Amino acid sequence: MWIDIAQTVLDGLMVGGLYATVAVGVTLVFGIMGILNFAHGQMVMLGAYIAFFCVTAGLGFWAGLLLAMGGMALFGLILERLIFRHTLTDHMTGLTVSLGVIMVVENLAAAVFTPDHRTFDPPLTGSFQLAGMTLSSQRVLVLVLVLVLVAGFYLFLQKTRFGKAIRAMGQNRTGAALVGVQITHVTAWVFVLGSAMAGAAGVLYGSLFAITPYMAAGPLMKGFILTVLGGLGSVPGAVLAGFLLGLAESFGSRYLSASFRDGYGFILMIVTLLYFPRGLFGARGKARV
Repeated sequence: MWIDIAQTVLDGLMVGGLYATVAVGVTLVFGIMGILNFAHGQMVMLGAYIAFFCVTAGLGFWAGLLLAMGGMALFGLILERLIFRHTLTDHMTGLTVSLGVIMVVENLAAAVFTPDHRTFDPPLTGSFQLAGMTLSSQRVLVLVLVLVLVAGFYLFLQKTRFGKAIRAMGQNRTGAALVGVQITHVTAWVFVLGSAMAGAAGVLYGSLFAITPYMAAGPLMKGFILTVLGGLGSVPGAVLAGFLLGLAESFGSRYLSASFRDGYGFILMIVTLLYFPRGLFGARGKARV
């Protein structure tokens, strides 16, 4: 029994780490900047396709990861420059435009890549035994990569001058501008960082699940759930919420119903917000990173 529970916990943490990678990007753009970029899920999808073509072309998984992050960072910069920079003061317009971007990117992907499911060989295959538990080698690698990415991202926000500028903007945009922070410059780089994380999440998703032009809805939905659940603008909150969601889905699927898997996240969000209205790490009047 205890081995079964431990196996369920590890499975939940592995999937939860994947959710956390998506949520960090959403938290940065939505929670800190207040920009509703619903095209974030499409960036995850495009990142997965970049990895697929890199692996099938013989460049390998690691080249795919780097190119996906770089490609989506560039795509995010283009979106910010051409679209979202002009909607900062009108969130409804930004929301409407991002929905349009979803339709354009998704249909272009379907036309170019076809709706067929694609998969690529992960860098690690098979499984291994640990204390009586069977662990997927690739899922363990995904969890390790998630922890490295999230830890590096968090240290960047906490220790670098540019990270401190982002945090200052999240707390008080006007005050940050008064002390010399270049708002438009920082906003562009927030999009770049958030989009790069989306690209990385897409590669990790693609190493575990099938890739299609319509795969973006799941990561996007869960990214926004975790952003709210963890507290708007809180990177630690988004990561913790990601692991909690992974555990909820893992235990719910194993002991209750696997067909209700996507519903557990909404139940967790509802229950949490009843007791923590601003999320697990939310703070009134400012964003916490």
